[in-house]
Amino acid sequence: MTQTATLLLLLAGEPTAGERALLAEFARKKQVSFVAPAPTPRPPYPGYRQELVLDLEGRLDEARTLASSLDEERASEMLRAIERSLLAHPELPQAAWLLAEHHRIAAALSRVAGDGATTAETLAREARALEGPRVAAFGVDAAPEIRAGTVTLRVVDLDARDTLELDGKNGGPERSVEPGIHQLRVLRDGELVFAGFRSLTESGSVSLGVRPLVPCSTEDLAMVTQGGEFVRATAGVRCARYVVARRASGRLEVAECTQTACTKFAVLTPASRGLAPWATVAIVTAGALVAMTAVTWAAGGFEREPAADKTVFVYGGLR
Repeated sequence: MTQTATLLLLLAGEPTAGERALLAEFARKKQVSFVAPAPTPRPPYPGYRQELVLDLEGRLDEARTLASSLDEERASEMLRAIERSLLAHPELPQAAWLLAEHHRIAAALSRVAGDGATTAETLAREARALEGPRVAAFGVDAAPEIRAGTVTLRVVDLDARDTLELDGKNGGPERSVEPGIHQLRVLRDGELVFAGFRSLTESGSVSLGVRPLVPCSTEDLAMVTQGGEFVRATAGVRCARYVVARRASGRLEVAECTQTACTKFAVLTPASRGLAPWATVAIVTAGALVAMTAVTWAAGGFEREPAADKTVFVYGGLR
């Protein structure tokens, strides 16, 4: 019964016609049908944009200047626009810190209003949840920031190869944070697979909706490499059966793998196209007979024995 195996080519360029024939012969002998690794979905997040970060930082500086000059209307309008931009771009590594800075500027602006003390405290608490407490500036007697307690959460839909960033800090799936809105990013082998802001106010399990890793996909096999006689595969490989092919010293070699367990690389050689086995046996047998005949001949086995002494009468006819 023919089974399916994923073929991972660690080649510089496409396989040649000869290499394809070797792989086809290997698949026939192993009774497998080769398939290509499943494609990995492209992440829905744009790449890092330095110009966007510089623009946000510039607008924050401008909003801070406007708040200091008591231009409340323009400062508030700019801060609202900055907040919308930051919430729309959770993929930025520094989005949590920029949003915290936004909250602190907005809190300072609220304090100048007659009834803005409550709003200012709420904004300051949200900023502290995002970046932690700040050290007071030199020479400034700042009132101690009051922590609002912590909640413990555990992200349940992470793969073994995923790294969780919470407010820009790497760590495991279980974290303790202050209640509030937090930035979460998930990187899989260094590639961003999830980014978003979440309101975390209660302890418990959290499912972010991280894209699952598909077995035997290009993502699943991305960390499979070669080293000497063996395949190097990370602990997170889920593919049940795959074959790794490489070129070494001008020859094609393959190794068979199940998840992280792989055989040594073995050289593929062309199948014999000579005579059938029975014909080979016949030739060998005939050759042996010829050899035996030659030996017997050399030993005089085919010479006639000399006749015994006798009188020979020759008839010469009548005279």
